[in-house]
Amino acid sequence: MRKKISLIAMDVDGTLLGKNKILSARTKTVLAKAAAGGIHLVVASGRAVQAIPSELLNINGVEYAITSNGSSIFSVEEGERIYRRDLTENQIHKLMNFYREYDCPMEVFIQGSPYTSKDYYNEPEKFGASPSSAEYVRTTRHPVEDIREFAAVHENEIEGINFIVYDKRLKAEMRSQLESLGEFYVTSSVARYIEISHEGVCKRSALEWLAEKLGIPQKEIIAFGDGENDLEMIQYAGTGVAMDNGIDRLKKAADIVAPACEEDGVARVLENILNL
Repeated sequence: MRKKISLIAMDVDGTLLGKNKILSARTKTVLAKAAAGGIHLVVASGRAVQAIPSELLNINGVEYAITSNGSSIFSVEEGERIYRRDLTENQIHKLMNFYREYDCPMEVFIQGSPYTSKDYYNEPEKFGASPSSAEYVRTTRHPVEDIREFAAVHENEIEGINFIVYDKRLKAEMRSQLESLGEFYVTSSVARYIEISHEGVCKRSALEWLAEKLGIPQKEIIAFGDGENDLEMIQYAGTGVAMDNGIDRLKKAADIVAPACEEDGVARVLENILNL
């Protein structure tokens, strides 16, 4: 099933990386072959750029990183933010007013760096983090004493905000209220996260901008994902691929359902489509 592909966009967690957070040798080889053939490689993640494993960014041919659910695009080679769609000052004020009613950890992404409440950084397990997730928090986040004050000081440079809510009912309540405000992109890539960005942001909007910049037709884009925050990107791509370990809604929207992440699903689909 060979198709003309000029750009490959790939989510990170649950798509490129499985539970062990290691990129398989097979996937590395396939991506290197694709890049050698002139295909643009793009990482597309809900993570801030500083939290994306260097192993991924150092793959030959990975040119761009769409981060913070589409709030930013970074040029990997230059280390520069080439696209930005931050939350506005007014949106931050509304979010902080909303946050006054709740007592849960918060994360703030600023120009590629993730910051979080000191109490969450010190003991993420208390807020529902698994041992591996707790390690991820401690190795990627910068702790701050007062996250509310920190957000206020940096209100003009915030890419996105995450609320960490382990209680499912509370999460549903908070998310419903946030969505009712009508001016935010609200998603959830991890069960205990509510991820909030500017209303004009998602992985699709960033990928569209990049494709236009590179002169790549929509039909020549293939995108891979597994979670809710990948939906718009999967729907936009000429070939949208959902991982078998992904959510049902994504699989229904996809053109292809790939084998699970743990089974080298990205590599296997690319081998087939690109005849590698």
